[in-house]
Amino acid sequence: MRSWRRSRPFWGGLFIVTAGLELLSVSLTINALPVAVMFGAVGAGYLIALILVLAGVLVWLQPGQRIFLGLVSVVLSLASFVYSNLGGFLAGMVLGLLGGMLTAAWAPANRPANRRGGRWS
Repeated sequence: MRSWRRSRPFWGGLFIVTAGLELLSVSLTINALPVAVMFGAVGAGYLIALILVLAGVLVWLQPGQRIFLGLVSVVLSLASFVYSNLGGFLAGMVLGLLGGMLTAAWAPANRPANRRGGRWS
């Protein structure tokens, strides 16, 4: 598990998934699902939360797309401020922003190859 976790932006993806679940839980606790059918703004809040969860899972599965998925997460987290109860009472928005920034900034570790007779033997 440790080598899998280190080969991808694990913590960024975890924060993004947590942000999406938090935004989804805030929307579900106010029982807004019947209203979501009638009004587009509430439906957009559900859509933002589901896309954030999907982006977090995709960060784990496709680390090569980390910059694009990190930027999508940052933009959706900022949009959640308007469409999802002030970004899930600011907690979901902050988690999404943090996860998106960690994901976009992550770079795979370049370890030098072991050389015989050299410095790293």
